[in-house]
Amino acid sequence: MSLYNVLRTGVSGMEAQSYKLATVADNIANANTVGYKRADAEFSSLILDAGPGSYSSGAVTANINYEISREGPLSYTLSKTDIAVQGEGFFVVEGDNGGRFLTRAGSFVIDGQSGNLVNTGGFALLGFPSVAGEEPVITLNGTAGLEPVNIDYMNMRATPSTSGTYRANLELDAEVATGDTPSANAVTSEHTVKSSIVAYNDLGGEVTLDVYWTKVQEYDPSVPQSAQWEVVVFDKSTADPSVTTDFPYTNPNPPIGGATPANPILAQATLTFDESTGLISNVNSTVPATAYSGPVNSIDPAQQAILEVQLPDSSAPLMLNITDTTQLAADFEPLEIAINGNAPATVQDVSISDDGRISAIYEDGTQVEFYRLPLANVPSPDQLDPRPGNVYGVTVQSGDLRIALPNDAGNGSLVIGAIEQSNVDLANELTGMIIAQRAYTANSKSFQTGNELLEVLVNLKR
Repeated sequence: MSLYNVLRTGVSGMEAQSYKLATVADNIANANTVGYKRADAEFSSLILDAGPGSYSSGAVTANINYEISREGPLSYTLSKTDIAVQGEGFFVVEGDNGGRFLTRAGSFVIDGQSGNLVNTGGFALLGFPSVAGEEPVITLNGTAGLEPVNIDYMNMRATPSTSGTYRANLELDAEVATGDTPSANAVTSEHTVKSSIVAYNDLGGEVTLDVYWTKVQEYDPSVPQSAQWEVVVFDKSTADPSVTTDFPYTNPNPPIGGATPANPILAQATLTFDESTGLISNVNSTVPATAYSGPVNSIDPAQQAILEVQLPDSSAPLMLNITDTTQLAADFEPLEIAINGNAPATVQDVSISDDGRISAIYEDGTQVEFYRLPLANVPSPDQLDPRPGNVYGVTVQSGDLRIALPNDAGNGSLVIGAIEQSNVDLANELTGMIIAQRAYTANSKSFQTGNELLEVLVNLKR
């Protein structure tokens, strides 16, 4: 009998509208939840085929959808560890049970017990370990290689110096050395200019390097010959304290796993300068290796002037890039000195860049990169599975996971010192609440009317 179906239809209508009211209540409750994505109940009708000349009322079902792909507005904060994603992409986080999820909730703080960066849901932020600033090896369709970003791990960490840049201008009118040069390591050795830089060995010990620049050949178009400079690097700690001159130096400690040095020179090269540009045109490296000998072209990244400095008590050499050093008509001036590595110290602050590089800032002002943040995405974000804590799990409907760095592979960018607010519009939710309330009441009336008609039908026997 169709009257029974009227009752069932009314019940299904009330149930569907109750789901709508539940999503509205959730949305309103989470209007200020960081990174929350609005839930919505979308209705679908169920139709019963009663045959020709008949009609039976069907029902309605409510399907819950989440507007995960719709961005919420950004709000700036005073915290350096708050991160927002502008555009597509999600942070990859890990729960206490080891499960890995996606989230847009980027309000991260340091957990006092674990030292991890965690968000308000207690999920730890994951990143790729970044060794000496190298680009991470990314598994494009999985989270392999990711680990929790741990601030305690950065404390008292010694990072050896493996790369650096030394850019200076050498005086065009400097006089050519006529006697022994620093490569002779003799008391009589003379040089044009000397500077010192600090690097770090494997245990974080400071190694002060004395860098000598000596002009050994003048430009002469009649020969023709180009201007040449000799650059030699020594370990300052091996200087002879018994003499008043800069030289001689004694043999330094050997590199870890390496042979005892044959002489005190850590690196040596002869640089030829182009007379029309003042740039290095050729480098001939004689100590300790000749791998970087040959022409230098600053346009081609593969052709670089690099000093391979064999640091004492270190397992890897310091690759010191001097490609952009010039010889111009000006006094000697160091223009850029940057050496990676640090001595063991306590982390004073954490720095996060807009390309996802997480660095520790130590007491002495040294900044060392430890992690690189990726962003994850899926083909259909709205089909992700919402979980407690404002995180999402990957489903068959959402498509496979894709991992890339910010600004790569369609991912958005990072905004540091900001959070993404909820994408809930309170005005729309209150409007939807009123509509759902009225619809619920109307469905209850159809149920009530069907019930009254059944009662009339039953009373016909009396």
